[in-house]
Amino acid sequence: MLSGSSAFAQSKRSRPEPGDHLVYMTGDNEGKVVAPADVKLGEPPVLVYPMDPKTQTVIQSRASLLLLVRLKEDEIGPSTKPHSADGIVAYSAVCTHNGCPITSIHENQRMIVCNCHGSTFDVGNDGAVAHGPATRKLAMLPVAITDDALVVAGKLDGPIGPPAA
Repeated sequence: MLSGSSAFAQSKRSRPEPGDHLVYMTGDNEGKVVAPADVKLGEPPVLVYPMDPKTQTVIQSRASLLLLVRLKEDEIGPSTKPHSADGIVAYSAVCTHNGCPITSIHENQRMIVCNCHGSTFDVGNDGAVAHGPATRKLAMLPVAITDDALVVAGKLDGPIGPPAA
């Protein structure tokens, strides 16, 4: 938790905005800013929320739940590369099939897997669906590195979660 702040206080906005820092969602580092070195090649996705750096308010909502994965540079496709930072890519962590949080990495380490129904997404290729039942890609979030912190560098590139019924 961030000391002296209302780290997980409600915010009037629900989505990440450029300039937000990315902070751990849970665990021993909950609420702390994620450094690029903390996202390791071959490890499961790091679940994060954006934090407004001015107010230090964590934007805690389903629409702002994000995941970070580090890939080998040569596994990042040309349309994904401009949105990555030092091999790190960021996506909505809400599966586009049934809305479950995505927490696993595929054995090939380039894809992530939803634990609920097995949808697999290629995070080196714009979050494309590699295996269903999901039919829509994950929303990608551009990231950058500023002062050894992962920072939001743009807006999510698509809808979050499953299609509206």
